[in-house]
Amino acid sequence: MELSWKYDKPLNNPIAVKSFLDKNSIILPDSLIEIMEKHNGGRPSDKAIITDTNQEYVFKAMLSYNEGDKETIYSIYPELFKENHLFPFASDAAGNFICYDTESSKYVLYKHETDTVEIITRMINGLLF
Repeated sequence: MELSWKYDKPLNNPIAVKSFLDKNSIILPDSLIEIMEKHNGGRPSDKAIITDTNQEYVFKAMLSYNEGDKETIYSIYPELFKENHLFPFASDAAGNFICYDTESSKYVLYKHETDTVEIITRMINGLLF
């Protein structure tokens, strides 16, 4: 099944993602940046995420880089993640965050209620960006 996306929101500023990353000195894989730009706020058709605990989670949506949107990087990153090595780029259905760990170069699920991390072993469409 080919992956499709719903509810992508065009970036109000076409360089918003790169500007945010540069401002915060964050280095991410080009493939992830491309998805963040192309599917701003979008929701994938394949929602399954599996972690190293064999737990399955539901990929909800990419975070948005449009300031007025509901779930944006601007409200989440400074408050929760600026002081650590996790970069959130999406959320799951339970309010957790799908992140890129800039120290280990792995994709992880940050569980907000327990302040713990699980390594993602399978992401949408079987791919790890």
